[in-house]
Amino acid sequence: MRTSNLALMLTLALAGCGSGVIRAPAREGGPGPRAESSAAEEVRVRRLLVAYEGAQGAGREVTRTREEALERATMLAGMARDAEGNFRELVTEYGDLPPDQDDRGDVVRVRRGAVGLSEVEIDAALALRAGQVSRPVETTAGYVLLRREPDPTEAESGPASIAARHILIQWAGASQAAPSVTRSREEALALALQIVAQARAGGDWIALHREHSDEPDSPEGGDLGIFERGRMVPAFERAAFRLAVNQISDPVQSQFGYHVIQRTR
Repeated sequence: MRTSNLALMLTLALAGCGSGVIRAPAREGGPGPRAESSAAEEVRVRRLLVAYEGAQGAGREVTRTREEALERATMLAGMARDAEGNFRELVTEYGDLPPDQDDRGDVVRVRRGAVGLSEVEIDAALALRAGQVSRPVETTAGYVLLRREPDPTEAESGPASIAARHILIQWAGASQAAPSVTRSREEALALALQIVAQARAGGDWIALHREHSDEPDSPEGGDLGIFERGRMVPAFERAAFRLAVNQISDPVQSQFGYHVIQRTR
């Protein structure tokens, strides 16, 4: 558990091209009530996870019981609903990392059928009003609080879909890395940086992909085609949707390795 800077007394697989290793995995969750028919079709939320010992993806440092996690989540929900509460600070100070993310407090787009959240989380998110915080929602990863963020302006929302291609450089121990991958994380980053430099200098992308990409059964050039928001793992999606057409990213780290991404549309 983290130390507090606040006055508290307690402490996203779809079928697709190639192997689909960067597609956002779906999390399973317990059954829950369906959203009301008047619920929004798509909302933006921040997510705070309170894990407990034995929950999916819980780190070794998590020793609280399920009951203690629920009590903690309930108290945090009360703090979040307070006029002075800052949900992002609560996420940073008290949130436990979900099993497939390495970031905290990011805004997630949620709609029916989206991957990366359980059905019960989607139901809860779509039923929220802007600024409202959900009750603790139980998932296999622990108890989750959701806060609906205001709807973005047209300039903030950006494109609903893009097309991109990528080169994946893995290290030994990365998710789905083959036994033949023996390089260290540092060596993987160094190679990814080299590929970025070569691609930006006009190097042949297809040749670079063919020589270096570790993605099994990858299509030529690592072409992912057109995809919507919510289809890829969070780190990859954030980087890809920020690119201009034809722009090449810096190395982007996910659980699968380092991605060099070029937006193609």
